[in-house]
Amino acid sequence: MTTEKATISRVFGLLILALTAFMVICVVVMLATGAKFVPVMAAPVVFLGVGVLMYRSGRKSA
Repeated sequence: MTTEKATISRVFGLLILALTAFMVICVVVMLATGAKFVPVMAAPVVFLGVGVLMYRSGRKSA
């Protein structure tokens, strides 16, 4: 992987991790205000995994 592609992979990985943090905050707020748990609320776990893998891939290749 070229340096440019590694940098892009790292940036997208960090972006996904940031959006995951925002989604987790939203889910916590919804649950705190009395919403019932819905399995879709577990989606941040998937995004967290994808973000970590993309970020690691970019770091290894740089």
